[in-house]
Amino acid sequence: MDILKINDKVVPGRIVSYKGQMIDVDGDGAGTTEDGYTIRDVRRRNKCKIMIKFDGLTLEDFSAIMEALDSTSFEVTFFCGSYRTITAYAGDKNWEMIHSYNEEVSLWKLDVNIIEY
Repeated sequence: MDILKINDKVVPGRIVSYKGQMIDVDGDGAGTTEDGYTIRDVRRRNKCKIMIKFDGLTLEDFSAIMEALDSTSFEVTFFCGSYRTITAYAGDKNWEMIHSYNEEVSLWKLDVNIIEY
């Protein structure tokens, strides 16, 4: 099962953690009425944030993922009970080289947040 695609390409590598968050974005009209009832002005429902951790990436896979995330926006297809496609950008990207055999052969970790526009 391909749980994550960027620009219609399966993301390579071993995903060790795959977490998501769906939030509602409130507008300016949220508040409380005189009699104490809360009013919500929901501008956007179910905006997505996907938090992914990779481990043991080859240099080739690490480079391919970083290149895919380099655009200011991209299309992401992901699994959250069913498949969903969104336009997103990459938030925080944290990487670490965990082992180096030589200049061309190494293993990497990568944590990235993919956030819907």
